[in-house]
Amino acid sequence: MRFEDYYQTLGVNADADAAAIKAAYRRQARLLHPDVNTTPDAHASMARINEAYEALSDPQRRASYDGVRRRHQALQAAAGQPAQPDLNSDWQQGFQYEGAPRANRNGEGFSDFFTSMFGRAARPDPADVSPERGADEHIRLVVDASDAVDGALRAITLRTLAPDDQGHRSVVTRNLQVRIPKGIRAGQHLRVAGQGAAGRGGAAAGDLYLEIQFKDAERADSRDVHDALPLSPWEAALGADVTTTTPAGTVSLTVPPDTPHGKRLRLKGRGLPGDTTGDLVLQVDVKLPPSTLPGARAVYETMAAALGRDFHPRVEGSP
Repeated sequence: MRFEDYYQTLGVNADADAAAIKAAYRRQARLLHPDVNTTPDAHASMARINEAYEALSDPQRRASYDGVRRRHQALQAAAGQPAQPDLNSDWQQGFQYEGAPRANRNGEGFSDFFTSMFGRAARPDPADVSPERGADEHIRLVVDASDAVDGALRAITLRTLAPDDQGHRSVVTRNLQVRIPKGIRAGQHLRVAGQGAAGRGGAAAGDLYLEIQFKDAERADSRDVHDALPLSPWEAALGADVTTTTPAGTVSLTVPPDTPHGKRLRLKGRGLPGDTTGDLVLQVDVKLPPSTLPGARAVYETMAAALGRDFHPRVEGSP
């Protein structure tokens, strides 16, 4: 029967305290969450860390396991084999997933090593589980800047790992309606009560925290709203009065002559509301008509003949 080094599985030293063991389990669970890990062996790996946490999170089981582990290492040393080392691991951060592991009441899903030590009825009947509030969960929610300008109701879909009635972990999809408050800033958190991990023993579920990020955000602390302003070459060169749709609504503005591609035009007070309302910043995006449009090629040839001698776009200082 293969010996299981649960400390190595969780990536902690044998003298790790209960908090360190719990933190290590959560870190690994984040990496194996179905939203970030689609590898074929993710389910088996998740089962291994669940089993390791079952053994090490219970003080009595851990004490029994530590005795077996010491004897195993002594036998290895006597046989001239290297003992399995303790580890310090710096795990990546991923999708937040927290919650205590469960198997079913018959211990199914555990390895032969685990059940030989603790028996197939290692887990108590769910009715006998002490009430424990579900863990809070954290995810990042990317929204349009317009959602923060006026507020919005948005539908989101979450995929989490959760135990079923028999305690088996499976992927659960949940659909939620989330109210985005007017004036929310990037980096702020929305709390959705009772939408975190399920509680145990009849206790309440945890909360869900949504960290707000904006699409194409420039600075998390800015109340400015950024968007593109598409222009034709003649509008950019000759100047024009234009109307465009932005996250702050439909706006009209005057484009000055000789406005270059990439220039930013700022409209005061059209950004996110707050103690100090931000600005709407429009970055000019000059769109060239394709030469396949009727008459376009002739126009480009005329421009080349008329301007080619004096206009050199790759020479610094050229008009």
